[in-house]
Amino acid sequence: MKSSVTERPSSGYQFLQDTLREWGVTCYAGVTGGGVIHFLKHFDSVVDSDTKTPGFYSIGEYSAGFIPLGYYLSSGGISAAVATTGAASKLLSCGLSDAKFHDIPAIYILPLSESESPGQAPLQDTSEYGINILAQLRSELPDSVFVLDSSATLAEKLLSARFRLEQCRPVVLVLLHSALSSPVTVPTENAILSPPVPPDSPADFCDEFRRASDGRRVVVLVGEEMARYPGAAELTTEFCQALQCAAVWSINGANAVHRKNPYGFGYLSFGGNDAALSLYQSVGQDDVLLVLGACPDEYTVNRHKFAAAKTFYLTCHPEGYGQIENNFAHMARGEYRHVFGPLDESLRHLLRAAKQQPFDNIPASTAPDNLNHREYPAPRHGYVDMVELYQRLDRWWPAGAIGFDDVCLAYKDRQYVTQRPNNNIHFYSLYRGSAMGGAFGAAVGARLSSPKRPVFLFTGDGCFRLFSGSLGEASELGLVIFLINNASFSIVAQGLPVILPDVEEKNYHASLKPLDYCLIAQACGWDAERLAADLSNLDLLLERAGSVSVKSLLIDIPVDALQVLGHNPRVKNL
Repeated sequence: MKSSVTERPSSGYQFLQDTLREWGVTCYAGVTGGGVIHFLKHFDSVVDSDTKTPGFYSIGEYSAGFIPLGYYLSSGGISAAVATTGAASKLLSCGLSDAKFHDIPAIYILPLSESESPGQAPLQDTSEYGINILAQLRSELPDSVFVLDSSATLAEKLLSARFRLEQCRPVVLVLLHSALSSPVTVPTENAILSPPVPPDSPADFCDEFRRASDGRRVVVLVGEEMARYPGAAELTTEFCQALQCAAVWSINGANAVHRKNPYGFGYLSFGGNDAALSLYQSVGQDDVLLVLGACPDEYTVNRHKFAAAKTFYLTCHPEGYGQIENNFAHMARGEYRHVFGPLDESLRHLLRAAKQQPFDNIPASTAPDNLNHREYPAPRHGYVDMVELYQRLDRWWPAGAIGFDDVCLAYKDRQYVTQRPNNNIHFYSLYRGSAMGGAFGAAVGARLSSPKRPVFLFTGDGCFRLFSGSLGEASELGLVIFLINNASFSIVAQGLPVILPDVEEKNYHASLKPLDYCLIAQACGWDAERLAADLSNLDLLLERAGSVSVKSLLIDIPVDALQVLGHNPRVKNL
């Protein structure tokens, strides 16, 4: 990769802005202040999210930290979150953590106190005498924190930052005003960075896969990395049909699976379907497991190792989250083969080989129509039946939509009830960091990235408290929020009877004070209405939700916290 900025800018700030614009970065979000005013002063406010002119979107730092995640998931574009000097950096950092956990390229821009300030107790002290921000950031992102403290090294550091972004890693650009306000030295020669890992030979991988799968069952585990390839759902279906092999998927990996894949057995583990759990638990020494970019995180494999005789792990993420020494060999009981390269190319190579000479793996049966083995419990009187609501929404989602599940019952229950991905909408959950309320910022980012795309969000009344102060800034974005209102931290409330069976409910500390969420939303400029317990006004509300409108809509749903739907196997680990 080469640096291509050639014009001589008047200052480091201009060089930084020109470079980021060359990378395609046009959206900046956060809160301005003393440390970043000289960087932001040349940006106009974002008024029309459809424009490609760089602009700044003012919104609370907590939500701003998640905006680059939703921005990328919706369009594949990179954006930046910005905070001023001091403790504001902590508010961005929840989004930064999830960008790391989910291998999402994102930019976080933070400033430093000036170099002569240590020992003088400056306001918002970032030095080692204050919050020691560089040590904190580098403890989480050792190779992705770039301190822009010299005009002579600015171009080189930005080139390294771009290299990390291309590896699907978040980066932090730390600004020092005295350095960036000075004239910048532009390199006379373009620097070159070599790729960190050469791709594996598709032919060698294919031959090895053929030998390993001979006389064995093949099971495919589809992960969220696969979902980033165009046509992934059709490709995984074609592969499953060609080899007659069963597929299961992670929460976000569902976006790489077609609803009509005849070999699709469902979601795994957290909120997982019974058929998928039974199938995956049966994998053993008579099987080959093909993992398509699925991190073996706790919500996917529940801290269990890959149990197949041989596991093939396909990825294009060097140093991806959870990897040790660039692989997941530590997560395999049997043999392990790490295959580095584009996932779609590897799958297509296997398909071409299967057409030339069919594989001799044991064919799987097709998946049953109903992927769950138990009856859905009914809610108590006066509450919405969430089974019926999820099913009706599943039949309604508009084509091309994107949705986010916050850290609430929806990110456990929605997939259990609907069982299979919906081809009209991609749903994402930033579950590895499990930061309540973060999905709101992701939804805002998705709208800023794709202004014509319908954006939906399931959130809880507990999550709402973390982002409600930013509702006003999003009132004209046309977002639709489904608010699960059950006056409790219900993920906790449903799990504690299993984790703490001898503890009284009053000591769960899971209750929330009921609030008028519609009134709060309306005061912030939103449309808002409460969903009737019998769903009698649902069609009318969906008509409003589906209309072309800039005004955002909140739908308050009265939910029974005791209606336990999706599985939460993690409770057995606590």
